[in-house]
Amino acid sequence: MVGESASTSETSVLRLHGVEVRHGERVAFAVPELTVGRGEVLALIGPNGAGKSTLLQVGALLRRPEVGEVWIAGERATRRRALALRRRVAMVFQDPLLFDATVLLNAASGLRFRGVGRREAARRAAAWLERFDVAHLAGRSARAISGGEAQRVSLARAFAVEPELIFLDEPFAALDAPTRAALVPELAARLRETGTTAVIVTHDQAEAVALGDRLGVVLAGRIAQIGSPREVVDRPATVAVAAFLGVENVLVGRVVAVSDGRAVVALAPVGPCLAAVEPPGDRVRPGDAVAVAVRAARVRVEPANAALPDGWTVLPGAIAAAVWTPAGQRVAVRLGPEPMAPVRALSERPFAVGEPVTVGIAPDAVHLIAVEPGGWGGAPDYRYPRTRL
Repeated sequence: MVGESASTSETSVLRLHGVEVRHGERVAFAVPELTVGRGEVLALIGPNGAGKSTLLQVGALLRRPEVGEVWIAGERATRRRALALRRRVAMVFQDPLLFDATVLLNAASGLRFRGVGRREAARRAAAWLERFDVAHLAGRSARAISGGEAQRVSLARAFAVEPELIFLDEPFAALDAPTRAALVPELAARLRETGTTAVIVTHDQAEAVALGDRLGVVLAGRIAQIGSPREVVDRPATVAVAAFLGVENVLVGRVVAVSDGRAVVALAPVGPCLAAVEPPGDRVRPGDAVAVAVRAARVRVEPANAALPDGWTVLPGAIAAAVWTPAGQRVAVRLGPEPMAPVRALSERPFAVGEPVTVGIAPDAVHLIAVEPGGWGGAPDYRYPRTRL
């Protein structure tokens, strides 16, 4: 997104340009360039304290950055225009923040604040309560409804004002799993039906993938990676992004050959054994240090000397640890001597600790991450962390 022209402000609903939020002299959060197109849903994930909510507050004009510009629907948010622009957006928080009034009055409150007459506000609010399946609660006190019902009312209030842009800050974090499972597809449907542009902050990766047209990973006050959900999840750009996304296997290697769009990687300290056959393009060359990212679900564990399909990387090993989960047996396979990290995998068949096995990695399961000097978290030489199942 870096390097876009100023005309982007006229074609996007949200644009952040050169934004910095500072704590004293320290830059706590920075966005060189970010745009969200009309009708697009951008989902942002990241750990606590990474800056996700700060980005949301800046975009919603609830916090003014020390440096940079915020544009809403092609108009720059100056101090003079901030209030008028804020009325063109809506915000949904983790806490529904309902008044001590009826559900209908709460749903209509955003419209009333914008000067809509009482009857018209009630009509539009009632329609949105119906669409979020809480119309039967219209006359009930907002203090007498459940958490899931309260969040439905909050969403109805936000959509009722027909915002050009809606911000959602962890909207389902306080809800139980069944309620969240029901609300996520409902919200996705309402966003698609209305074509509303949205920015959603969440800790839940599955939630972000289900809702977002694009997925952004926020780490240490920066957007570390942004792209389609599949691109980000399957091809993390850095070791830090891979670790946050829960890629179970991030192994150390060095490229020994690149030929016909394929790379062969020597895994330290095992040797030249892994054929990473994803097209590496210009990202890696012979001699480059790389991180080898492989999700556990893409690793196949079979009895020793089992035959695997042609083209697969086949590695002998032994079970180092095993535990049963609802998804099957989760195993760690020791491929070589210390400090080689175990390869983690999911297996439908049971294995005993110490049992010799064959590990198979499909050609399209491997993703290479080019590592700059010091890219292992600043340490001159990477050391595998202790692996837990």
